[in-house]
Amino acid sequence: MALRFHILHPQIPPPPIKFKPHLFPTKPHKASCTRSTNNPNFASDLAIEVEKKKIHTHLAQRVEAMRKSRELLFTELCNYLQLKPEELRNKLGKMDEEEKWVLVRGFVSEWGVDFHPLSARSVKELVEEHLVEL
Repeated sequence: MALRFHILHPQIPPPPIKFKPHLFPTKPHKASCTRSTNNPNFASDLAIEVEKKKIHTHLAQRVEAMRKSRELLFTELCNYLQLKPEELRNKLGKMDEEEKWVLVRGFVSEWGVDFHPLSARSVKELVEEHLVEL
């Protein structure tokens, strides 16, 4: 980066700096609201809206948590059986209900030791729900 120096003749003064005054508006702008703040139900309406948003957010988080749980469980079942997801999906599609129960019970007896209360019924339902979502 180069430095620049202005070389001025000592007898020529630099031009004066001119400042322009900033004009402020004389009247304050009025903000308009869609709802009247004089409404006695305003606070309760606002509280209801906030509560609805909290419920909606909680429900969305719950749905997302269940989706991730099903996905994790399916991945662990794939790892337990040493199959790729596509292979497991094809295998489960060809099995009858009794074979699925045997497979799920074996998985729960070994893998479910660390994850109580994990039942064979819940594992089977979660895996089937995951396969429907795909």
